[in-house]
This record gives sequence, C-alpha cells and structure tokens, in this order.
Amino acid sequence: MRDSLNHMQSSKRISNTKKNLTMNQCSKSFAPVVLVLILFFVRDINLRAQNQSQNQSSNVARSRAEETLEWWNHIGQKLIAMAKDFPEDKYDFKVQKDQRSFAENLLHIAAVDYDVASRVSGSNLGPDFGKDKHNPPRDTYKTKADVVRLLEDAVAQGAAVIKQQGDAGLDKIQPFGWETGRHTVHNSYIWIAAIEHSAEHFGQLVVYYRANNLVPPESRR
Repeated sequence: MRDSLNHMQSSKRISNTKKNLTMNQCSKSFAPVVLVLILFFVRDINLRAQNQSQNQSSNVARSRAEETLEWWNHIGQKLIAMAKDFPEDKYDFKVQKDQRSFAENLLHIAAVDYDVASRVSGSNLGPDFGKDKHNPPRDTYKTKADVVRLLEDAVAQGAAVIKQQGDAGLDKIQPFGWETGRHTVHNSYIWIAAIEHSAEHFGQLVVYYRANNLVPPESRR
C-alpha cells in the first residue's frame, strides 16, 4: 500500500516537472516574439510622436519680418537675374522714346530700394544720386557690371535692414507718401510699397525682353 502511494507521488512529481519544463520551453520560444512586438509598438509610438511634432511645426507661422524678407529677396533676385542676363548691347533699349531704357529701369529700382531702406533705417544708405535721387544718371553707371553691382547692393542693404529690425521695426510709424498720398504709416506698409514697385518694373522689363524676341530668365524654368 505504502509502495503504491509512493509510486503515485513520484509519478505526480515527474508529471509536474514535465509541465514546468514544457512551460519554460514555451516561455523561451515566445520571448523573442514578444520582444519584437514590443519593439514594433515602441517604434510606432515614436513615429506618431514625430509626425505630430512635424504637423505642429508646419502650422507655426514665421515672423512677419521673415515673411517680408522673403518677398523682398524674391522680387530682388528676379530683377538681378534679368540684369545679369539681358545683353549689354541692348541695355539702352526702350519700347517708347519717352520711357526709361532697360538700364535706366534697373537704376531707378535700385535707387528706390536705397531710399526705402534709408527711410526705415533712419540712415543714409547707398550712393548720393544728386538732385533726382530716384533716377541715377546713366553716365555714372556706364557698364552692365556697374548696373548689376548697384542693384545687388541695394537689395542686400534692404534685406539687412529688415533682418536687423525684425517685427519691431515693421511696427514703427512715420510719414510716407507715394501714389496713395501722404499718410502716417507703419514701416511694413513702406516695405510692401517698395516690393510692389519692384514688381511693376519687373513686368515692364518682361515686355522689353519680348520686344527683343528674348525669353526672360523666370520663364525658362
């Protein structure tokens, strides 16, 4: 009787041992799978966090000074590209006799840019153009290189003022008047007026290109 009981207990212990071994083996075999699932889960969380961060950053507007600077440089660089590209032997071309020539248009744009940058900065920027400060004499800027250099510097000077003053500079006010009459305006208004002025002359110079059967740089992209 006692032998039978001992046998049963022994068998039970063996059975439990086999079960434990089987469970341990199963645990070991599933461990890599569980680890991989955890890694995928963590990666998914990280990706979602990154996407959320990117979406949030894309919804944040830049400063007003940065936006103004972008448009100032945008039209400025298009005009500089024209100045460098247009044939020098056609620099004195004009569609009508009472218009400015191609070169005179570029000189005028540069002079106005200097004037605006000077007004906003409160300092004299650029050369002294004499009595007609918005129309530098062609005799002073005889070559294509002279004109390009002046325009590049005018755009750069304006950009430097916008950067230096930032949004606070845009909010300052002063008397100003062009075609719309004399008003007290924010400096942001003055920059907009200058950008619009350059854009008008850009359109005019496109006509000069087409009148010479030439394609403007912007249209070649």
